[in-house]
Amino acid sequence: MYYSGLEIIEIAVRIEENGEKFYTAAAEMVKESTDVKGLFYDLAEKELIHIAIFQKLADKFEPESFEFSKDDASGYIGHLADTHIFGKKDAGSELAKTISTPQQALEIAYKFENDSVVFYEELLKRASNDAKKLIFRIIEEEKEHAAEIRRFM
Repeated sequence: MYYSGLEIIEIAVRIEENGEKFYTAAAEMVKESTDVKGLFYDLAEKELIHIAIFQKLADKFEPESFEFSKDDASGYIGHLADTHIFGKKDAGSELAKTISTPQQALEIAYKFENDSVVFYEELLKRASNDAKKLIFRIIEEEKEHAAEIRRFM
């Protein structure tokens, strides 16, 4: 399946929206005020920042910002989005309903952040300079998020 560059950006926004919903629900699931609860709220806030970055890219979108036609990259990126833990609409809220312990939420969060890095690295390979800078920044932040989550596991 072919995705346009703008559609890929919309997928990235959806992934971040699902992450924000999941992290907020996970924080609310943790009854007592703990570092894990604070971590989830912090991660939810950071997902909102990523959404704003991708929306900024979408608002100024120029087709030449991404080179998807070269090697059918959009199909692979689409596959990554479809298999991403939060690639589907409302996946964050739905998955949050299944968590029963903070540890389980941390494990899902860790997988989410690592899946996001893989998705954004593929996007980065096909981005032009302006888009590259923003996507690279998000990749670095996603890696930091994963490392932070790992410390709590």
